[in-house]
Amino acid sequence: MLRTVVLALATLALSGSIAGAQGKYPAKPIEIIVPFAAGASTDASARIIAQMLEARWQVPVKVVNKPGGNTVPAVTEVMSAKPDGTVFLMDNIASSAMLDTVVKNLPYSVFDRTFVAVTAYTPLMFIVHTDSTFKTLKDAVDALRSDTANFTWTSLGGVGGQDLAFRQFFAATGVDINKARAIALKGGSEAVTLTAGGHVRLGTGTWSAVAAPYSAGKLRVLAVCGDVRWPGLPDTPTTKEAGLPDVDAQYWIGVSGPPKLPADIVATWNAALKELLADKAVQEKLLNGGVLTSYLDAEAMRAKVERDRKAIKTLFPG
Repeated sequence: MLRTVVLALATLALSGSIAGAQGKYPAKPIEIIVPFAAGASTDASARIIAQMLEARWQVPVKVVNKPGGNTVPAVTEVMSAKPDGTVFLMDNIASSAMLDTVVKNLPYSVFDRTFVAVTAYTPLMFIVHTDSTFKTLKDAVDALRSDTANFTWTSLGGVGGQDLAFRQFFAATGVDINKARAIALKGGSEAVTLTAGGHVRLGTGTWSAVAAPYSAGKLRVLAVCGDVRWPGLPDTPTTKEAGLPDVDAQYWIGVSGPPKLPADIVATWNAALKELLADKAVQEKLLNGGVLTSYLDAEAMRAKVERDRKAIKTLFPG
């Protein structure tokens, strides 16, 4: 009888310790997949957040860039990952709200992923080489209308903040986007580099990629999308001030995980991200990385994707 009781207690203690070990999260290295090349807003945000979480959780948090394919390879890898909290996507408007509008016949719904949180946003900026004849956004509009066939612009192949900004730009100017010439690239930093080299007539980018060539005198920023001037460019007009109020592309960034990610893991991430993003030092780091903090929880993130997706479909007819 005594032996039976001892065995029962030992089994109970062992099961309790196993449950405790399983319940401790995170306990393994974490990978954050970025669907674009290094150097622009999504990548910069991922690296800042990874560094903060690694210090907080005391587990490795690695950023892995998987650019190309309209973000599909990166999204698919996360969609196929085990829902154990070790693989996440540095999500954004391009890899979620835009994805199934631009890429047809996806093997999954964009809503199959587990939304975690929105962390930041940044406006797109229209940029030209410093030697460009375009001194204002109106100059670019006039050139687009007068010589559409030779008007080159930066694209990420359809899915990207650049494409959203230009879709809005072409719609606002009444010019068929298919009659101009898109230069397809793999990431925002590449688009900015191409523009800084004078190889495209009009480009777009976010501050994280624009800042360095702008400071080096290789770029001129014609306008910032939206109705609020960028902190680092107090003398640069917004698209609303430039007469194109409907060109207001805001590129948001967030985190999502594989389908069926447990609610407790989502809650752990939300609690950590909410606290980190409220920290002035983290906000400053993100601003230096080219983005402004903007926290939305999992439910609000999903709702945002739904709203953005409906709006984006009107810009991609057919």
